[in-house]
Amino acid sequence: MKRLVFVSLRGGCGSTTITANLSQALVKINKQVLAIDASPENLMGLHLGLLNEEHEGWAGKVLHNFSLFEAGYQSPQGAVFIPFGQLSSKQQNQFEQNRAQFLNSLVETTLNASEEQGEQWQLFHSQLSDLNNLLANDAIDAIDAVFLTITADALSYSALQSWIQNHPLFHDLVAMGKLRILISHYQPETEVGRDFMLVLKKEYGRILVPVLIHRDTALLDCVANLTTVQHFSPISQAAKDFQSLAFWCVSTFSSKQSQG
Repeated sequence: MKRLVFVSLRGGCGSTTITANLSQALVKINKQVLAIDASPENLMGLHLGLLNEEHEGWAGKVLHNFSLFEAGYQSPQGAVFIPFGQLSSKQQNQFEQNRAQFLNSLVETTLNASEEQGEQWQLFHSQLSDLNNLLANDAIDAIDAVFLTITADALSYSALQSWIQNHPLFHDLVAMGKLRILISHYQPETEVGRDFMLVLKKEYGRILVPVLIHRDTALLDCVANLTTVQHFSPISQAAKDFQSLAFWCVSTFSSKQSQG
């Protein structure tokens, strides 16, 4: 069992896209996958074929004391996922009042289910602020790695420095060996992109994922067609990137388990 959490350093860094497309890439190499969207934006399902008319998700289920697995779906290409779902204003307020409790329950419930089903990859898409709760309640112990997605530019670099300086969470996760920085929307044709990539590699090389997710218009086209890039544009740069990321994850976390 492997459990990975994906969060964006700031809006637009691509953690939603990465979670969905990596899930599908893992399925393509015959891995059993469960992707869970823990973000109220509820956008991950769009990448996996979920129609806008589908409102149900795990948040609404747990609010009414139903099993969150009743909100499960499967993409046309075989990736199993659980969307956050759409909530009314009243439901949203109820959820936020007990958000920490619901998220901890989500982590625990899916952990128990994965142990029953054997080897499974669980990919959680969440918000940066949720990491504090996972750490405070020791739920982070059940997570193999947290992927912090950033872009190689001045805005992300500045935001990263600010986050590191103001939140001990960064150092806690690094000390636990659980933090990975993943560069998204990479543009090697720009001098700025190349320069900031080199800076990030120099300063954070030990925790920087060696696979870069390039900016690719195919990603915009595929989500507009409610599918992942592997299905919509299999020979695109983005499809190659996600397949490389899937192989890297399998190699990295399988060897980590064997060493343990």
